[in-house]
Amino acid sequence: MEQTIRKQLLERAAELFRQVGVRLPHEEQLAAALDCTPAEFRQTFGSKEKLLYAITESNLVRQRQEHAELFANLDTPAECLVGLLRYSLNELRQAPNYDYHIMRTQFPRSWQLICDHLRDYTGALLVRLLQGGISQGQFRASLDARLIAHIILAQFSLVLNEELFPPDQVDVSEVYRNIFAPYVRGLCTPAGLHAVTSHFERL
Repeated sequence: MEQTIRKQLLERAAELFRQVGVRLPHEEQLAAALDCTPAEFRQTFGSKEKLLYAITESNLVRQRQEHAELFANLDTPAECLVGLLRYSLNELRQAPNYDYHIMRTQFPRSWQLICDHLRDYTGALLVRLLQGGISQGQFRASLDARLIAHIILAQFSLVLNEELFPPDQVDVSEVYRNIFAPYVRGLCTPAGLHAVTSHFERL
């Protein structure tokens, strides 16, 4: 029962962070938003930093599960890669105020979770999809899958660089779309483009 309540509170807190970002709410505001006293908040979560860590951990588990569900309904590695692009774009659109740069500087443990996830999970996933697409003739045969995966992750870091793309001045999801859509399209062979045309149209 306590775990169920904690999960519900985490979901409510996660929605609040998606709406207003991770910088603004202090612990008293978080407690009020979760209908508990500051003392109950500290007893349940410990601190805002620990709450954000738990939310980040939960979000990454959710994303991996949703990726598996997404890929189960797609036929080719190229479709899976573009599907992953669409999924990540939607995640950014749903959290336009998330303040990733604030997380990096003020909540380093949560940021490290994301970095580890990108390195250990996303990097391996990209290599697998790229290798599969190359072997099936959907991506160009001359590509080095590991290098391309590394470049894609570097591009994602570029998207979240607040000095280049200040989130209060630009829509980060649009930066993401304009970097990744033409890049991934350029990886495709004519057969690969044919397989993913309808997916690109939905970006």
